[in-house]
Amino acid sequence: MAGSRPRLRIGPVQVPEGYDLPPRPPGPPAAQDAYRQAQFLLGDDLELFRQCMGLQLRMASALARARSAESAIILALWSRCFSYLADACRLLMWGSYPACIPLVRAACDLVAAQRGLLASGFEEWKAWLESWPAQDRQRAALALDLGRYRASSAIAQEPRLAPVYRAASELSQPHFGSTLLQVGPEVALDHLPIAFADCAFHLGWAELLMGWLLCLCHLQAETVAGAGLASLPEEAGREIAELGARVAESLARPDRCRIEDAGGHLLVVNFRRKAGGQPRRIVL
Repeated sequence: MAGSRPRLRIGPVQVPEGYDLPPRPPGPPAAQDAYRQAQFLLGDDLELFRQCMGLQLRMASALARARSAESAIILALWSRCFSYLADACRLLMWGSYPACIPLVRAACDLVAAQRGLLASGFEEWKAWLESWPAQDRQRAALALDLGRYRASSAIAQEPRLAPVYRAASELSQPHFGSTLLQVGPEVALDHLPIAFADCAFHLGWAELLMGWLLCLCHLQAETVAGAGLASLPEEAGREIAELGARVAESLARPDRCRIEDAGGHLLVVNFRRKAGGQPRRIVL
């Protein structure tokens, strides 16, 4: 019976006080150079990312005080998304571009899950809570129903999220073309290069991935701001709007590497290793 269940206590939720950009890598000279060039060529984007991540933490601290079942699941999904974005930024700055892509895809799913729950009034979450808690006596373990949940419709309905998710999904698969784009970015008609576990700086990859991180970071803050689950800092709404305008301006730069839809294909434009290099166009 539902009445026999112990009362579920929420929290306390511990939120870090602030966010700092990743430190210099301990790895080889190529990773050190990737870090240096990322700081130099993507400095404005990185500062924008740092500010947006810091805003997220201030918002999370406010939401943590709500201690409701609804705020708990948003914070749980949000925490995972925050970690993925932070780790992806670190890997990007260290020149490990292929490792960023699965984190971007997972972050898309987590933002979408929060938006889906908010749209449904937490219907799926409340249904899952009906099974909590349970004891698996046969295995002498606490039973947590997996609670499979994805919000594909929330991805499709958000025009800023859908293209990032599609590109990251395709690139994170073991497809031949996407693999060569990541480990052999100098691929040509008569050349098949393979750079094994390479961490050399590549401006195209750095710009593309940084753009995705900025987009997701802002979408995450915007999602929570519109949830209405707690009283957020007074300046949060203004900061989100200002950061959103700056993100849009950065992503709209005509010389920035990006992926466009080309009749069902992915068209990579302004793809180049160095700032002074000849930009390439590659269609997948």
